[in-house]
Amino acid sequence: MRTPLFVGIDLAWGERNPSGLAMLRWQEECLHEVFPAQRLHTDEQICLAIAEQGCGETIVVAIDAPLVVPNWTGERPVEGEMRRRFSRYHAACHPANRRLLGDPPRGERLCALLAERLGVQVLPAPPVQQPCRVAFEVYPHAALVQLFGLPRVLEYKARAGRSLAYRREQMQAYIELLTRLSAPALQPPEWLHELPQGAADLKRFEDQVDALFCAWLAARAWWHGGEVVGEARTGTIWLP
Repeated sequence: MRTPLFVGIDLAWGERNPSGLAMLRWQEECLHEVFPAQRLHTDEQICLAIAEQGCGETIVVAIDAPLVVPNWTGERPVEGEMRRRFSRYHAACHPANRRLLGDPPRGERLCALLAERLGVQVLPAPPVQQPCRVAFEVYPHAALVQLFGLPRVLEYKARAGRSLAYRREQMQAYIELLTRLSAPALQPPEWLHELPQGAADLKRFEDQVDALFCAWLAARAWWHGGEVVGEARTGTIWLP
């Protein structure tokens, strides 16, 4: 039997913008990419890509997007808890509600398709080292802060007042942290060391890097467990 497939998805809010997708398997004492992280537009494309690699085995999917959003307005309780814990590090979550994200939100639509096509169920976390097909919600910014004890979130995303040079510097710091991941160890792919120069290329690169980290979080959750913030009925975020 093949080793579990660990999938990371940096999910865009809609299908007009691409989502990052990465997949990892355990081989020769560390995690290796199944193929270079890619960017896909539709839920159908994402589901097909996973199905081509994960037929008949354990699939663990970590998704950077709200997956359970019962509230029409405001925020979910999990966002309030994440704000209390991580706002000092500038790593709080954006509010998630159906008015903002759509009805149903993108994360719910994708997970419904994964359930229909691949039997993947949404849970707060995967069962540790047990056969399963599970998708769960993660938040990479907070996970990085928690894993490495960062004093502040890495500011590699495009925002007002952040120069391209500063964002590239922050992305380089992100890359260096990924090369230090352990339990389980990650074999850094070659493309990870090819930091782009331009803003558009950096955005594409960012999507791939976030997806790669989400795939590692999927592996970490399955092998070692972690912490679940929130409740299943109103939405959860898993932390290492």
